[in-house]
Amino acid sequence: MRQYYQNRIQEEQNILKEIKAKYNRISNLRLLAILLFAILAYFVIQTTLWLALPFLLLSILGFYFLVKHHDRLENNQKLKAIELEVLQNEINILDDKANLYHAGERYWNEKHAFSYDLDLFGQGSVFHLINRAKTTQGQDRLADALLARPEDLAIAQKQEAAKELLKEDRWRQEFQSTLYDIEDDNVAELGTLESPPNIPFEKFVLAYQFLKWGIGPLLFAAFYFWGIENGLLTFVALLAFHFMLSGSQNKKTRPYYAKLKGTSRTIGHYAQALDKILAKEWQSENLKALKSKLIQLQAKGQNPVYEFQTMAKRIEMKENKMAQPFLYLFSPFDLLELAKLRIWHAARPDFFAVLFEVVGEFEKYSSAATLAFNCPAWTFPIVGEQENVFLKAKALGHPLVKGSITNDFEINQNNRLSLITGSNMSGKSTFLRTIGTQIQMAYAGMPVFAESLEISTEIRLYTYMRIKDSLQENASTFKAEIDRIKMLLDAMFSQTKVLVLVDEMLRGTNSEDKLKGSIAFLEKVIESKAFALVATHDLRTTEMAQKYASEVENYYFEYDTQNGELAFDYKLKPGVCKSFNASALLRNIGLNV
Repeated sequence: MRQYYQNRIQEEQNILKEIKAKYNRISNLRLLAILLFAILAYFVIQTTLWLALPFLLLSILGFYFLVKHHDRLENNQKLKAIELEVLQNEINILDDKANLYHAGERYWNEKHAFSYDLDLFGQGSVFHLINRAKTTQGQDRLADALLARPEDLAIAQKQEAAKELLKEDRWRQEFQSTLYDIEDDNVAELGTLESPPNIPFEKFVLAYQFLKWGIGPLLFAAFYFWGIENGLLTFVALLAFHFMLSGSQNKKTRPYYAKLKGTSRTIGHYAQALDKILAKEWQSENLKALKSKLIQLQAKGQNPVYEFQTMAKRIEMKENKMAQPFLYLFSPFDLLELAKLRIWHAARPDFFAVLFEVVGEFEKYSSAATLAFNCPAWTFPIVGEQENVFLKAKALGHPLVKGSITNDFEINQNNRLSLITGSNMSGKSTFLRTIGTQIQMAYAGMPVFAESLEISTEIRLYTYMRIKDSLQENASTFKAEIDRIKMLLDAMFSQTKVLVLVDEMLRGTNSEDKLKGSIAFLEKVIESKAFALVATHDLRTTEMAQKYASEVENYYFEYDTQNGELAFDYKLKPGVCKSFNASALLRNIGLNV
């Protein structure tokens, strides 16, 4: 994969060089055109006004198209430079460097049923590994996918969309590039943008769309036939009239325009992303449905974002004191733009909400597809309907552990309670997180780190791993553990298909109460018909496998000593661990144990 991205970078660098060469040629041509125009204009103006006027108009028109072409090349140049960053970021991730996309810290919730314990969010998290979304909507939807609960599932359709985008590697890279430079906070309010306020004499104001084309000839005639003094009076009168009309509705226009301030550049990124989505014929059910939502918003086959961006740019121009005379000379600018915005908004009132939803969904699926592309040995799980919790994995590993040792494992009715013993650092906690993480990634429609994985739908996951005190909430570690146990018990007895992952419970109390409490909790697991994987150092809990032989199984991780050093194989085995390494580890740091 690293070689693939290096080849793509070389390819895009060559294209960028060609664009830069064209850009420089056009820049030189613009300069030459200005010089030629100045020379020719000098001679033409000395002839007659009727010859000079067409010459000036044609020159301005030609220069306009030259500038537009120059701007397109500049945009292409910027986009290719960004695409190189996107490709380099993939190499960085493959080299275990930080992903430049957001790590999802804002979704971090220590009290969530499982996300905090499974490292789903934050630096170096599962979200950080997967995320290729720059918009707030895209990140929210990716986070929601990783937090999916049973009622949110449509796994087959999610997988279908991710698999289709998996094959579109260049499309994904270009799509991600259009959004990579985005400042999404600038357009956050557009998602709930209300219709512009009503203004008086709106029909008269809208007539300026046609009247303004007569104002230019009127001014020309005033100067030509009435003289310079009367021409200037006409000029000032038009400006004053239009400023007066605009100023009369300042209380309405100013607050509304404040919401649009700074949006024109950012919304342009959405426009480019929209072009990419609309340009392809999608086959998967979810992607086709998303595209159809956009098609319904289009006007005469055009991308409406560009129309809005143009209006937003014009509104931002009015802050330029040099531009104001030209804007207000031909119309009551503020009112005309507001009236046009009302028409635009009335035609598509939910436009931005739909736009952000569709782009966010494509970012989510693009993130999943990029993960699958970068990890070709991973697999999309088979998700089926079973009455109880079921999981059957072959060569299952942790997605965040480089060179992770994999294990085969199955959860069914015969090991409804799995007790896992083992020495310190042998892999118990990582194994629990592997199970939980891969369940949530499977439900998100993503590939998992496994040779194969079969899983039942509607597993309700709960964890009890990282428990700590809280000074703010005046809660000790033991109080925090009690609260967590209550959450698990409530879930086990009120919901179906609950899977609980527990790592060394009741660490905040004495060993005798810890044992009694642990056994009482395990008895509740059996009573409730829930499923649980419990990592423990207390061997006495493993005796439950004799009492409930048809529902409880023991597993263990072990260690070995090689040349005086501890060695771990991180392989899960059936049975109970007989050797522990805590004393050896303490002796290694100088304690006489």
